[in-house]
Amino acid sequence: MTGLALAFVNTEDITIGAGRCRDSTNSVDIVNSGTLTVIIDTTDSPGANKLDTGNEETSEWYAVYVISGPGAATAGLLSKNASTPSLPATYAHFRRVGAIYNDASGDILQFVQAGTSNLRKIYWNVTSSITRLLNNATNTGSYATVSVVTAVAPTAFEYVLRIAAQAGGDNSTDFKITDIINTSVWTRARQNRSEYQITTFPCPDTQEFQYQSSHATAEVQVIIKGWSEVI
Repeated sequence: MTGLALAFVNTEDITIGAGRCRDSTNSVDIVNSGTLTVIIDTTDSPGANKLDTGNEETSEWYAVYVISGPGAATAGLLSKNASTPSLPATYAHFRRVGAIYNDASGDILQFVQAGTSNLRKIYWNVTSSITRLLNNATNTGSYATVSVVTAVAPTAFEYVLRIAAQAGGDNSTDFKITDIINTSVWTRARQNRSEYQITTFPCPDTQEFQYQSSHATAEVQVIIKGWSEVI
């Protein structure tokens, strides 16, 4: 895969840049020579450069595809199905090139993509209630589990956290990764050691991490900054 980079345009539109890839069955080349604008909008009928089926749903992940003929121009497509979209008539080939998220208002969450090979890194270009998972949080006694499903694509293999200890002095907040066997503390935050830290977490199938405060005064903020996937 080369090119086919995703870009945020506005809350309803994204673009897919020029590039080429093999289709999902590695049978044919899909070539895009220009820029495709793909629209997520409940007022448009499903089809090429739009949703594959149905109406837009809110607070959902949508897979982004490039699709081709025979006999039809290369186009984009959005689908809730991350492996098998419903193709418009005359289209037979597809390849997923990324994923986007729309919030409770139906607005696409603003992003910036890095990388134009099959390794894609998406960075959120906004901080919101979706990406801010914890704020002034403390948890003592046992590890609490935090889901990242609304801020990290289900196809991601890792994600980036911005962790800030907001109180507690030398008291720490410890972080572990759910479903990683024999893992002790993955990282630890203390207010008097650093202002904040950027940490990459592996993304298990459960899409969760766990945290625990060593003392009730240890408060922490956690923001998802982005995620990575191989497409």
